[in-house]
Amino acid sequence: MATRKSPRIVEERRNARGVERRVRDGLIAYNASKVGSPKYRALVLSVRDAKGRLAGGLTGDLYWNALYIHLIWLEASVRGQGLGTQLMQEAERRARRSRKELIVLSTYSFQAPGFYRKLGYRRIGGIRGYPRGATRYFLVKRLR
Repeated sequence: MATRKSPRIVEERRNARGVERRVRDGLIAYNASKVGSPKYRALVLSVRDAKGRLAGGLTGDLYWNALYIHLIWLEASVRGQGLGTQLMQEAERRARRSRKELIVLSTYSFQAPGFYRKLGYRRIGGIRGYPRGATRYFLVKRLR
């Protein structure tokens, strides 16, 4: 009689990206079985300087009824010129064009929570002490 091995937990090192992709695909399939296909579409906007060099950008995913913004960053040399606002407005314009109802993002207390408030985002939660000495905030803006 063969003994059956129990599942085990393994830290992936050599094939981390492949495993990550498979875990993501598995979760997407499960979620779709419950609430329908998310129809993921990446959104990547860049800020380019006069020579075409990358000076910042915004990344996110459009899925279900929302845009989830992952990252927004500007090089120090281009900050204070309204480019962050322009990036966010362009992301919102694209979300509206894709008939999304809300935009979701997170930021830290040492980043720009006031910036997002000025753009109409509302804090829906936070984690004090993450990282130590700071707070992570979760924000949403309803588009409809």
